[in-house]
Amino acid sequence: MTRQKRFYAVATTALVAAFPVFPLFADDAPSPQTAATLVSPNTNPTASPNDVYDAAAAFADFDVSLFEIPDGESVEFYRKRVADVEREWSRCVFAYRERQREAARERGEKADNIDPAAVMLDAPLGMLARGVNGAFVAAPADSVPARRAVALADLYGRLADAPELPLEVRGQYYQNWLRAASASLRDKPLQEQSEFCAKLLADEKAKSPLDVGRVLYLSGLVKEYERRAQRDVASKTPLDRAAVEKLLDVPQGESAEFYAKREDELDAAYSFAYRQNDKELRAEVNKALEVVRRYRAEAEKKEAAAFDRDAVKRLLDVPSGESAAFYLERYQETQEVWKRVSKLSQYQEGRDLGRLKVRLRAETLPEIDKRLAYADDLEPFERFQRLTRWLYSADVEETRSALDAEIARDETSEIDAVREPYVRYALLSKRVQTVATEARKALPENERNSYGAVKFPELSAEIQAELASLADDVAKRADDGALPWELGGSWAKTAAGFAAHIEREIHLDAAAPIYKEIYAALADSDGETERQVCRELKRKIAESEFLGSTFEVPGLDLDGNPIDWKRFRGAPVLLVAGGVDATYAPGHDRDFLPKCVDAGLQIVRYCGDLESARRLAQRDQEEAEQFKRFQSQGLEAFVGATSIAGYVVPVESRGPGDWPYEHGIIWTSFAVLFDADGRVLATSPRLLRQNNAPEIADELSRLFPDASSAERK
Repeated sequence: MTRQKRFYAVATTALVAAFPVFPLFADDAPSPQTAATLVSPNTNPTASPNDVYDAAAAFADFDVSLFEIPDGESVEFYRKRVADVEREWSRCVFAYRERQREAARERGEKADNIDPAAVMLDAPLGMLARGVNGAFVAAPADSVPARRAVALADLYGRLADAPELPLEVRGQYYQNWLRAASASLRDKPLQEQSEFCAKLLADEKAKSPLDVGRVLYLSGLVKEYERRAQRDVASKTPLDRAAVEKLLDVPQGESAEFYAKREDELDAAYSFAYRQNDKELRAEVNKALEVVRRYRAEAEKKEAAAFDRDAVKRLLDVPSGESAAFYLERYQETQEVWKRVSKLSQYQEGRDLGRLKVRLRAETLPEIDKRLAYADDLEPFERFQRLTRWLYSADVEETRSALDAEIARDETSEIDAVREPYVRYALLSKRVQTVATEARKALPENERNSYGAVKFPELSAEIQAELASLADDVAKRADDGALPWELGGSWAKTAAGFAAHIEREIHLDAAAPIYKEIYAALADSDGETERQVCRELKRKIAESEFLGSTFEVPGLDLDGNPIDWKRFRGAPVLLVAGGVDATYAPGHDRDFLPKCVDAGLQIVRYCGDLESARRLAQRDQEEAEQFKRFQSQGLEAFVGATSIAGYVVPVESRGPGDWPYEHGIIWTSFAVLFDADGRVLATSPRLLRQNNAPEIADELSRLFPDASSAERK
């Protein structure tokens, strides 16, 4: 996902689905600090005595003094208290799990087959897992898990409003506060949760300075709860056999909308019959569903033929100079028509509607969003959301014009101040996409849509200049503080993500200068976010410098002697930790790798230790003999033991400072391709699953162009 798509997603409900908000049931929405004192997990009446006993036994020696949170302390004090509470929690849970495993072993059971009630570390705050399926129940109010939830909610709330902390750090604490306090209140009615969230949103909008990230976050939550409440009401319609039997009589000649509604009702009826274990009723519902679907298709065909095309064409023209209310109404109307046209365009009678559908979606709706993005009579927050939606479909020149407009625009609110940096970043992202598109044009046609990163031929001077300009723009912003529209975001993370986007779209070679520019801009920063980003940037820089370098892997051969890499010079070498199969083939052509081996490729296996290497070599030898028998019988033999040219084991114990980890490679499953002179051509540092080694396949196809018989995908 591109960064621009991610920005757009911030304002949608998809972002917040995993972080449910909770009601605190106060007359006014309180601050996080006040709210934390109101959160008290209720004892679940269905919890068994064993649940309570397990909780008490697990935390009998927990230092409960940590739950006393004094006022007026420093940010450092509260952050340390969070760490202390979690450290004490982990200690107790670990010890309790070990006791249960020991008891299981004494009973002759598997050590991992422990009571789910003990798996408390994985449960939500203030909740306990119990039963064979690990169902969650609220912890007793006076138990350690429940008191921990209250204490952490209090601490997170204080830190979420601490002005000394960077905005992105406060954003993370705010999310933690929501999760910690919501665990034991998740069963409250959705309407009450939505009302509280709306109050909290109103409070955030009234604050100054405004935290736009929280406003966006909570706005998405409100919309999500509204939708969930609507679905909840629809799902609670009572059904009995008499009501189901009424639905079985399907009249003919009704509208497509009528049949769509009846189909939903029959789906619910089928679920009712299934729960009642009534096979006859289920069969009757299935027959009615077949009739409804046939009638619906007939009705939609008629409606497609009779649909007023001129009414759709009228919507294509978006007048200028109208009020925000006019454009909002036009947007709603256009969206409803687009949905209708999308359904009808699938029928032969409505195929000509397909072009109208595309124009409505790609031209009309974005144009209305654009008008609303600059409507002065619309609330600033709504204008900003419309701006983000319009920029998603705007091209480079439109985005560039939007940036000029934002530079000249007067800032009338805090949200208006967010618009210029947002548009500037959107322009950077679109320019990257343009550079990648231009670079792909230099590739052979059958390679332009290769999966994953592609190492392009020499980039033109124009494209290189464009990338240099992008690197300069991003590096200047890398240390400019937090992104105010994204909860928990920062320019440092944004810059690193932008460079990673270039790596995905083009190649690590193109992203490396940007990684270095950003690292130079952040190297002297004291911020914890910046330090975290710098650690990742340093790893990426090391990985980029690894490519093209001459590197001999220190290790031992099967005899325990230092491996002599000179004997492998003169032909490419694929060094592999893990399996050797079609993972490395373009399009997963199973004949590709054997052909490469026949053409001169040498495969060397990297093993964890000498004993394992010797066992693997013996097994490979046995498989090689088996493959020969297969071949003698005319059967296909996949690449395997017969292709292994050597084995290498590390000289020293594995660790963060050993090769190849320092070059961004996971030692347990990786691949490195060397040329005939020992230079690194490509790496696949990720776990090698299906379709996960495109870099190796790209280079192998260039080294052995006659090996691939499958079209690249």
